[in-house]
Amino acid sequence: MYSATDAPKRNYQGLTYGDGNSSSSSGEFGGTWAISLSGGYDVPTGNLGTTFKAAPTFSFSVLRNYGDFTFNTTIGYVSYKPKMDTFYFYGNDPTQGYVQYGNFSSLEIYAGAAYNVQVADNAKIYFGANIGTYYSFFSYTSNDGMGDISTSNTTESQSYIAPKIGVDFMVSDNLSLGVEAKYNFMMSSDSGTGDAYDSGYSTTVNKSFSGNVALTYHF
Repeated sequence: MYSATDAPKRNYQGLTYGDGNSSSSSGEFGGTWAISLSGGYDVPTGNLGTTFKAAPTFSFSVLRNYGDFTFNTTIGYVSYKPKMDTFYFYGNDPTQGYVQYGNFSSLEIYAGAAYNVQVADNAKIYFGANIGTYYSFFSYTSNDGMGDISTSNTTESQSYIAPKIGVDFMVSDNLSLGVEAKYNFMMSSDSGTGDAYDSGYSTTVNKSFSGNVALTYHF
């Protein structure tokens, strides 16, 4: 006699994590490869958020599912625009000095890992972290109010780490749609001038929060 309990579960390849089940104890080297396109918004916080506003962010990832884990290699891009065209040192008086900022743009290259928890036949949640490097480009022009105008163009690499959490739904045998949240930390060091007032290293930490939607193809 047929009953609903006899119906086979659909095998969503993107949720099998490599060895055909959600357990990593088999020790077999298998796995599902995937590629993913992601887009969303990145909201700068702290000192970075004082000057710059939220911006679209985009990334491309190569994924490897193995056991209960998913590993990613990712390249991404974000470009923050300044909140105002001109920041005056005193009120709105240009004779007291001002600074004009260009966009703060970053090319992101990083790797990451996440632990998967299957919550339904076609859905999983995951949490993990990314680590890598941001290559940032930044420029500004300043006027000290005394007629001295200077322009600075800065290119620097920043160490990057970000905890992340997300949810992924299979929408077909090979396609999944996911939502991910990350809190990003970008750190750069300055060795100082070496004089009596600035003799040591200092570290600048930029922070942002990002939310992304990802379309992933599993094969």
